[in-house]
Amino acid sequence: MHKYNKGLLFGVLTLLATQSALAADCAPAQVQKGEALFGSDCSVCHSAKAGGPTMMGPNLHGLYGRKSGSLAGFSYSQAMKTKAVEWQMDSLEQFIAQPQGFVAGTYMPYVGMASGDDRRAVGCFLGAQK
Repeated sequence: MHKYNKGLLFGVLTLLATQSALAADCAPAQVQKGEALFGSDCSVCHSAKAGGPTMMGPNLHGLYGRKSGSLAGFSYSQAMKTKAVEWQMDSLEQFIAQPQGFVAGTYMPYVGMASGDDRRAVGCFLGAQK
């Protein structure tokens, strides 16, 4: 097998393992709660649908495994590009808790979500959008 094919295969397997682990950690009720919270708190600025629009914020479909500031076609703050964090449950929860604290200088005008259970539910919902 060519070395590039091995790298691609490893990347795909890693992504599938991450998504499977996320799905195992999230009950359907959490995903549903996260969908409702996303609808009330996040959908004013973000879409999470495949092929959905870029709005005030980037489309969050397929967020897990993506580097911050990397979605083509969206104008990110330099702070978000420089952070270069890979979005996973823990990084997303930290960001949702205090966006300005996690990425100082982000353009996101959101004060944060206080409830850890709510942040996890939003993370579960976004993890289901693959």
